[in-house]
Amino acid sequence: MANVSQAVAPSHPPAPSEPRDWAALPQDILITVFLKLGPREIMLGAEFVCTAWRRVAVGEALLWRRIDMGIDMISVLHPATRAMARAALDRSAGQCEALWGSCDSEMLLYLVGRYASPSTEAPCLKSLHLSTFDGSQVFVAVLNKLPVLEDLEVSPLLLKCSTDNFLESVCQACPLLRKLRIRFCAVEYYYGDDWMRKEIIGTFTRMSELRSLELLSYYLTAEGLTDILDHCPVLEDLYITGCFDGIMDAELYAKCAKVKKLTLPYSSDEAEYYWDVYNEHSSDDEF
Repeated sequence: MANVSQAVAPSHPPAPSEPRDWAALPQDILITVFLKLGPREIMLGAEFVCTAWRRVAVGEALLWRRIDMGIDMISVLHPATRAMARAALDRSAGQCEALWGSCDSEMLLYLVGRYASPSTEAPCLKSLHLSTFDGSQVFVAVLNKLPVLEDLEVSPLLLKCSTDNFLESVCQACPLLRKLRIRFCAVEYYYGDDWMRKEIIGTFTRMSELRSLELLSYYLTAEGLTDILDHCPVLEDLYITGCFDGIMDAELYAKCAKVKKLTLPYSSDEAEYYWDVYNEHSSDDEF
């Protein structure tokens, strides 16, 4: 049988692919990508890819509902960083729901002052996390402009906190908070031979919606603890560090038992140890 030879077609290198037109990327896909990047990555790189991307980055307020600048107190004082934070707030067009990062008094005033009149509030901001700020009365005044704020986490500088009772001032300004965390900056704690702590003093404002309260480096008395428990009827998680000075009587024990998860300083002499109490009906569900 005769062999039949088959002709083999010569191989050719693949044709080079055409350059991708990034400007033609559908806007809905581009928005999804930008949301994953976050504000800093958008402003420092992505928006400079092409004019179309820049247009979306600047004009789409949805991208700026959650602004996490991730900057420390030193960098926030730099003019370029401050300008970037202001631009992010401007791009939100009043729709910012969460703002996280470091902030000074000037930036706090800009947060609410960018609206039309001094009496205008920031209507959408629900979550405010400030990793470092000066803790002045300006901050409390700004809180009064945030009517729907639910989640507040702040780390004021203790020696620069001009408000005598910072906790009480915050609660008076935001009585509808659901979560509150106050942590005084560690660099300010130590003074001479003593550890400096904020004392819970005065009458605690009724917080009818507060579920979670964390107070780090506080001086807690039995009276202060009683005041907190009496004025937070739906409190589920209470976490306090620092030192405890007082006697836990039967009535106070009973009030503590109503809190699902409770962590308190053990005593003023043994501040490194904490007393953990878990209600038998506590749940593992996160707040």
